[in-house]
Amino acid sequence: MDLSGFWTIIDKARSTAGADVEARPAALAKVLATLSKAELASFQKHYDSLICASYRWDLWGAAYIINGGCSDDSFRYFRDWLISEGREVFDKAVASGDSLADHPHIDCADLELFGYVATDVAERKGFGKLDRDFSTEGAEPAGQQWKEDELQDLFPRLAAKY
Repeated sequence: MDLSGFWTIIDKARSTAGADVEARPAALAKVLATLSKAELASFQKHYDSLICASYRWDLWGAAYIINGGCSDDSFRYFRDWLISEGREVFDKAVASGDSLADHPHIDCADLELFGYVATDVAERKGFGKLDRDFSTEGAEPAGQQWKEDELQDLFPRLAAKY
């Protein structure tokens, strides 16, 4: 599976779930249930790669503003939500966290369960555990660390919205 195929699966799940963000994990599970072990492993590899690529201070600042605070665990769940939003939203946010001001208001950008779907499906299908990339755990995010009092200047549109 290439990255475009990965994003096609994310789009199918998002489309199936409709406006209900909390329904996305179940919708993704239905799509992933049709995949082979190799396809599931490839999906998980792309997922983990995006989680790692988005482990950045600037996105953490955007998550902090949107969610009214953001711990390290919450930042992971924010990135799960961000992936569930699809390629366009993800790519724009990685380019500029302030672009999330263009997104409809959300009370909490957090979708922890989305990050476990592929591994859960693999285990239910008897494929065992999928290889995972945990290289960012315990590591410092990429980019320049911010201080809370700098966020309004770093993300003016998000700060005005939230």
